Amino acid sequence: MVNKAMLNTTECPNLRDLGGIRTKNGMVKPMRLIRSGALWRISNTAALSQLSAVFDMRSENERSFHPDPAFPGADYIHIQVSESGRRKFTQSKRTLEDKVDDILAGYYRGEQSASERMREVYRSIVFSENTAVCIRGIIRAANAERGAVLFHCATGKDRAGVVAALLLRLLGADDAAIYADYMRTNETLEHELAQAYSLAMAKSGNDKAAASYVLGFFAACPCWLTAALDTLDSNFGSSAEYAANAAGVGKEEVDRFIMICIEDNR
Repeated sequence: MVNKAMLNTTECPNLRDLGGIRTKNGMVKPMRLIRSGALWRISNTAALSQLSAVFDMRSENERSFHPDPAFPGADYIHIQVSESGRRKFTQSKRTLEDKVDDILAGYYRGEQSASERMREVYRSIVFSENTAVCIRGIIRAANAERGAVLFHCATGKDRAGVVAALLLRLLGADDAAIYADYMRTNETLEHELAQAYSLAMAKSGNDKAAASYVLGFFAACPCWLTAALDTLDSNFGSSAEYAANAAGVGKEEVDRFIMICIEDNR
């Protein structure tokens, strides 16, 4: 088994197990589905030695800057999930400072705030064909029962956040549980958020409005996830219909996914 205790790592703070999240039929089993960001930071790969598959949703630029470590025995699947809007620019930036500089430049150009721009980003993730490909791959990898399945993007917030929400919807978690999991990112990335704000303050001459604008692109916001889930509901009807019609995953595969990932402890 993957070493659950060792998932609590300061190297990769947004690495976390979806196990324990309540669903209508019980709870998600530990060490079935793992979400992450900044996987490249992990030096002790033994903590994840029994992974069966790693799904990397980052762009080619992101991967070239920070390649994933090798996990012996795990399949590595790269499926680039593109996002429209601001993130197309920040995805190409190497460091936190580069990203802060880029967002500050947008602020001074009078570009849309995060609250406006990121709704578009989250809608685009739901509509992305590669998101559906990723969902299909994760379900089938989990159904093979070879070990835990990990999926990640750069920070584990946007692309990984939407994919986690779609999977949890499919597994029967209610929206309160889904939002709680999503918002944990602000706790796990607290240090990085503080760094981004401090950098923005220093670079803007202590302009709190500019620094708050920058921070908005780094922090998780429930209204963005709402945009994604509303897009799912209005365009596909339900997570099961999304799985069938967008991801090409039929009822039999979904039922097996639920059986494998859910522990009935009602």
